[in-house]
Amino acid sequence: MSEAGAPIPLHTRTIRIDAARVGDAEIEVTGHLVDDRPEPEDWFGVPAGPVIHDMGVTLRVRHPDLVITAAAARMEARPYTICTDAIAPLQRLVGLSVAQGFTRAVNERLGRANGCAHLTALVHALAPVVRQAAGVAFGGPRPASDAASDLWFVNTCQAWREHGPLHSRLLANDVDGLRRLSAWRTD
Repeated sequence: MSEAGAPIPLHTRTIRIDAARVGDAEIEVTGHLVDDRPEPEDWFGVPAGPVIHDMGVTLRVRHPDLVITAAAARMEARPYTICTDAIAPLQRLVGLSVAQGFTRAVNERLGRANGCAHLTALVHALAPVVRQAAGVAFGGPRPASDAASDLWFVNTCQAWREHGPLHSRLLANDVDGLRRLSAWRTD
């Protein structure tokens, strides 16, 4: 029981994503999803217990085209024995580029009855980490004059909006101006 108006925890989802460089031209990104139920109850045949889902997805991605070369998943905890049927469809991601249109392509291959909502949510969460990790592993963005394809992050958030302060300084090759806007500056 809780006091009137006090929140009662019902469901906690934790997602962790790790990226690592593998060899000279690939990265491996692994996502881990855990759903906990602090107030366990039997729900649609799911037995009582705090951990409902404990699942992971690993994608291996080639650089520089960001094409998925391998996909794997694991399900340590799941509500039903047939949930593991959703692991094999992840192979439909092999050959897909983690680029514009990725979310739609994933939904077409794994969405709704074609896969598992939890694994699909992890794959969606992995995509931005692939892009960010590739920048760290193989060199960050260069000025627009070097390669327009390196500007994938423009319009992904308000800070990197097109023609905003960061984008404008990048286009002008104003590295000092970018550093001045950085939250990590030490001055």
